[in-house]
Amino acid sequence: MALPAAAGSDQAASDHEIAAMVLGDGGQRNDGLRVLVQPQLDLLTGRIASAEALSRWQHPRLGMLMPAQFVPAINRLGLDAAFFQKVALRVLDVLAAMRRAGVTVPVAINAPASTLSDMRCVDFLLGEVRRAELPPTMLRVELTEDQPMRDVDVLRASLLKLAQAGCEASLDDFGTGYASMKLLCALPLAEVKIDQYFVTRMRHSAATFEVLRAASELAARLGWRVVAEGVENLGDIPVLRAAGCRYGQGYALGRPMPADELIARLREQQRNGTPLRASADYASSWLEAYGEAAVLRRRTCSATE
Repeated sequence: MALPAAAGSDQAASDHEIAAMVLGDGGQRNDGLRVLVQPQLDLLTGRIASAEALSRWQHPRLGMLMPAQFVPAINRLGLDAAFFQKVALRVLDVLAAMRRAGVTVPVAINAPASTLSDMRCVDFLLGEVRRAELPPTMLRVELTEDQPMRDVDVLRASLLKLAQAGCEASLDDFGTGYASMKLLCALPLAEVKIDQYFVTRMRHSAATFEVLRAASELAARLGWRVVAEGVENLGDIPVLRAAGCRYGQGYALGRPMPADELIARLREQQRNGTPLRASADYASSWLEAYGEAAVLRRRTCSATE
C-alpha cells in the first residue's frame, strides 16, 4: 500500500522519506541518521557519569532535523520498533568505540512505552548486546513519556527482563509526563530524570524549587538516581545539589556531540579529571542559593504577570 505524503510536505519530510530512512539498509550509514551523545555529569565531582543517545536526521532536502520533526511521524506510521532497533545498533557502535578507546560510561537509548512493551524489541536489544560482546550494564533504556503507558503489566515484564540482564531503566520527564504514583510503584526503575521545566524555573520561584526537592526526595527514597535535565547555568548547580539532584544534563555541562568528542572528554577526564567551574558551596535552601536579588526578581516577575 502506498504511503501518503505528510502534511506540508514541501517543508516537512514525507512519509515515503521517513519510511525509507527507517526501513532502508543502514549498513553503509547512508540514510542520514546520526546518533549524538550528550554527557550526564556528577554534580558533586564534575565527572562524566553516563550519556544519552540523541537522534538527528540529515535530510537531503531539509537539512538537519531534530527528533520532534520526524519521530511523531515514525510513531504514526507504526515504525517505532524498527527505528528503535536501528538506533540501538548505532548506540552499540558508540559503546564499542568507547571500549576500544579504553573509556566507558553507560549510554541510554530512548524508547516509548509501546516499544519497550514489545518483547521482540527487548530480545533484539539483548541479542545484539551479546553479539557485540558488550556488558549489558553499559546500555540503559530511557522510557519517554510522550505517550500513555497502557499495559503496565506488559511494560513491567519487559523492563524486568532488561533489569535481570543488567540493563537499567530510566524514566524521562519525571514530574510532567504520564507517570502516576501507581505507575511509579509498578515499574522497576533505576533512575528518574527531572523535567527541565522545574530546572529552568527554579531560579525565579521558591515554590518550584520546593517541588523539585520533594520530587527528588521521593525518587531517592525509592532508590533511584536523580538526574536534572536542562541545566543551562553553572550557577544553578549548588541549588540542584540542595534539591537532591546528584546528576545533571544540559548545555552548561555538555551539548550533544559526536561519539569521538565524548571519547576525547572521557580520556581527558581519565588523565586529569574535570572539576566543575562552579562554586563548590552547598546551598541548603533557595534563598541561600539565590539570595535577596532572586527575591526581588521573583517579586518583579510576579508583578508583571
